[in-house]
Amino acid sequence: MTEDDLARIVASGGRVGWIDGASYRGTWDIVWLCVATTFICTYTLLCLNIPAPKDSTWTLIKRRSLWMVLAILGPEIVLTFAAGQWSRARHSVAAFQEAGYSQWNMRMAFFADMGGFVLRPLDGGAFPLNAKQLHWLVTNGHIDYPNLKPADVWDRSKQDRLAKAITAFQVAYIVLECIGRACQNVAITTLELNTLGIVVCSLMTSFAWLHKPSDVRLPVTIDLPVRIGEITGDRPWKTTPLDFVDENGPGWSINVQPFVGMPVIPPERPIQRIPNDRFPMNPYGVQEYCVCLATLLFAGIHVAGWNFSFPTRVEQILWRSASLILFGVTAAFWILETVASWVRLGRWKWLYLRVADPKRLPQFEKYREEKLSVVRTPTELPLPWEFWSIMPVALLYGISRLYLISEAFLELRSVDATAFVDISWTDYLPHI
Repeated sequence: MTEDDLARIVASGGRVGWIDGASYRGTWDIVWLCVATTFICTYTLLCLNIPAPKDSTWTLIKRRSLWMVLAILGPEIVLTFAAGQWSRARHSVAAFQEAGYSQWNMRMAFFADMGGFVLRPLDGGAFPLNAKQLHWLVTNGHIDYPNLKPADVWDRSKQDRLAKAITAFQVAYIVLECIGRACQNVAITTLELNTLGIVVCSLMTSFAWLHKPSDVRLPVTIDLPVRIGEITGDRPWKTTPLDFVDENGPGWSINVQPFVGMPVIPPERPIQRIPNDRFPMNPYGVQEYCVCLATLLFAGIHVAGWNFSFPTRVEQILWRSASLILFGVTAAFWILETVASWVRLGRWKWLYLRVADPKRLPQFEKYREEKLSVVRTPTELPLPWEFWSIMPVALLYGISRLYLISEAFLELRSVDATAFVDISWTDYLPHI
């Protein structure tokens, strides 16, 4: 029965029996599903570092909005940051537990690296500690191990279980919706395909941040009973007096922006918060595999739209080109980053000495540790050639990604009619 038939029966005052629901969906239904899912994923799964004491509510809103936009335009970028933080947390847990502090776990490590502990020296000038700096202070007897339990850290977290549950249902709905449409051979819009890619990266990001507290505003203050100069000496520093232990970088705002002549984060020193854009340490083991798989899967999802029906042939060709470029630059990024990290960590020379001259290995390993401990200036990058080689790749990525997002909305002006055929069994899944 069509809507016109039903309207005629209503007008005549007639009665009808069982009527099935409509077997189609509207354009607004598609847009609402994708926009709502994208917003929920990027908002609820984002875990930012603790803000500076002077940050206003408006500053926090702008910062979160900026990272939400980044999670939409480049979700694998946020995933890479999250995976790097996961790696740092694992290193921290291993270091603390090796020193005999068995209570230190992933939750505590994440809390420390997000600026959860603030050191207040006798001569003032409080600044946040990261996990490595805290470990150095504790193991060298300058401060006591923090009187804070993992349960206390989680109590500070403002994880909204209801929001997480809604996100889980919404994610499950769109994933099953796309699978169902593919199985029944009805059209999937490119907007849904874009949303599916964001969902995949968001899920992996959420997994990497599984133990990271969310929306913590106030850190734990640790009093240092001496002047900071008594333990740091005359060592030069750029972000905090403990740069010689571990600098809070490299990062976009601390290293890259000064390098290209852009404004930096607030000039107050020591810094009052650990930036969210600190470049992650190289993921290893399961983290590396997760990030590599998720980023390639994200690009591959767009390639899956190869044979979609587009309004024009030109748009189909552009979609294919942009999706291939996206996949290619993702693979190129991993190759360049792997080469750069091996150069940065001296692995190429280590491998050469391991094969050609094993006797020199101990001397080289000692030299490598000393080199890695050298403090860089804020305008110095770990490897300048790494920056200049990745910039063209990043530019190609940005152009391709912007086109894929734009085309997702442009396609709605002329869509394959089967895109409006509803998969009825998904109506029984909870969603917004």
